[in-house]
Amino acid sequence: MASFWERLPAAWGALRGRKSVESLDLFREIFGNRAVWAGKNVTLQSALQVSTALACGRVISEGIAMQPWKTFRQQGREILPAYDHWLYDKLAVSPNPLQSAFEFKEQLGMHLAFCGNAYVWLPRVSRRVDAMYLLEPGWVTVKYKWPDLPTFEVRTPAGGQMTLSFGDVWHVRGPSWCTYIGMEFTKLAREALGLSMAIEEGQARMYSQGVQTSGFLSVDGTLTEEQQKKMKKWLADEHTGSEKAGAPMILDRAAKWMQQSMSNIDAQTLEQRRYAVEEVCRFMRVLPIAVGHSDKAATFASAESMFLFNLVFTHGAWNSRLESSADFRLLTPEDRSAGYYTKFNEKALLRMSAKDQAEVLRVYTSHGIMTRNEARAKLDENPLEGMDLPLTPVNTVAGEPPRVSDSSDPPPDPDAQ
Repeated sequence: MASFWERLPAAWGALRGRKSVESLDLFREIFGNRAVWAGKNVTLQSALQVSTALACGRVISEGIAMQPWKTFRQQGREILPAYDHWLYDKLAVSPNPLQSAFEFKEQLGMHLAFCGNAYVWLPRVSRRVDAMYLLEPGWVTVKYKWPDLPTFEVRTPAGGQMTLSFGDVWHVRGPSWCTYIGMEFTKLAREALGLSMAIEEGQARMYSQGVQTSGFLSVDGTLTEEQQKKMKKWLADEHTGSEKAGAPMILDRAAKWMQQSMSNIDAQTLEQRRYAVEEVCRFMRVLPIAVGHSDKAATFASAESMFLFNLVFTHGAWNSRLESSADFRLLTPEDRSAGYYTKFNEKALLRMSAKDQAEVLRVYTSHGIMTRNEARAKLDENPLEGMDLPLTPVNTVAGEPPRVSDSSDPPPDPDAQ
């Protein structure tokens, strides 16, 4: 995060087109809390209160947390879990005394989804990483002066302050415009978030305060104050409440009932709310169906394809980003040369029905891709004797490849037949 003086020129440039600029407007522009066109102030806390934004954040963060993230070592053609490496236990079990691996990955995903940056402090004991602690993005200010490596100024709510070097912090960046920091979603999407907040508030106020009357009763002549009170009480007693809906209204004095209120369909409220959901999902790159929003044209087959699209282009992108960042920052060049790397197991997100799982395992075992005991392990069943060797179909037994004729071979002798 840039300092006040670094942000001031850009903030002033954004406000120069206005006829009048107040000091509060400049303050909000600098510190990311200026009001959007919908009239709402968008901050990280208010963005979390937008149901679509929170749902998108949970799709991203819980998708990351659900997948096992393990450290492997490749030796020739053999790939084995790297139990002996310090990073294996940190990513697979617990990175620090306060969090499990699931909680750590979930919080890491939330920071990336909303702030575009995640900062992990790496305290060391004898040059070895002892634990991994997530720092709130609002606590951290990145200091970067090209071509030096960035440093990190950390200020805690309790008033503590420390400066951490590049090697003490694992900085995971989301989509980035520059080299050293990721783009913040709550700032880029504040107009879409502000629109969602304004629609939600307007809808809630319409129901809670009832500022619009449902209609008015027009009569000939002028009613006295006493007659007005009696008429109002009669309407409340006889025609107010859902249990009296549709009851006939008997009027005299040439009275006429004039409908006044506007329905949600007339006000286009539902369409506006649908648009707001889709707009927030666009910014967070999450398909609307993943947050429970779909149109009536979606079928089971199309919904399945949409979820697969979400797995590939949402979770797949975040997985690759985290894997490459961890390999680069948490593994040394010696570790990478020795074959160490980290990998998410995306199969955890591909939960199949019992029928589909049985079909996949049957194909894998019958074609020798896995042994029958490996298939039993997928079902959490104990191994059985005699099932550790892969099956080989008879019609696919490897043999000597057919000989291809060469133009130098002599032509066949017809008398030899």
